[in-house]
Amino acid sequence: MAFSESDKTTILRLKSAIASYYNLSMKKLGDRQLEALFYENCVISGGCISSLFHAEAVADVDLYPTSVKALKTIRDYIVDSGKNIKTVDSYGDQPVEPFKLVTQNAVTLTNDVQFIYIDAWAECKKKFDFLHCQPHYDLATQKLYISEAQFNAIKNKQLIPTGLTEIKEKRLEKYQKRGWVMEKIKPQVFSWSELNVPGIVAQEISQIFPNVIK
Repeated sequence: MAFSESDKTTILRLKSAIASYYNLSMKKLGDRQLEALFYENCVISGGCISSLFHAEAVADVDLYPTSVKALKTIRDYIVDSGKNIKTVDSYGDQPVEPFKLVTQNAVTLTNDVQFIYIDAWAECKKKFDFLHCQPHYDLATQKLYISEAQFNAIKNKQLIPTGLTEIKEKRLEKYQKRGWVMEKIKPQVFSWSELNVPGIVAQEISQIFPNVIK
């Protein structure tokens, strides 16, 4: 099956929403050098895409570097400068001494853009827990990569495990509180290009059309 004309229109609107939200977020920082580094070397992925699809509040925008070299360059620029890093003074409901949101895995900026530096995007995408989190928007090419299965999971608020990593209970509860439903599909291990969950066509989404929306 392929995307319907209505689906294509929806996806193009989603692509525009992602770009607009990200651009407005980056304007808040006023850091042209960082903006250029992100533009040339990062993709947007994760839960923000489904939030924008449903016109819901976006908690944060996750950026992933496209190479290990870019990872180190961007991470060092942000951490060494110390500029625009988000500071928090509470943990849950408890007040704490203010601290900057810098961890071993990511740094969160004051505009709630989160730079993930666990690994390059090609490796990170293999470890996502739910199918709906896997679409990505390439900042440099301005293309949104989304398969039909991913699109339907987002549209119908279906939690379909990828089987690639353990699903944390708190994360599951977070989605269920927002109306997402866990599908009764037995998690199976599959690669990005060989999806063997029932009902998902085995194909490399970056190499087909119309499942890659330009």
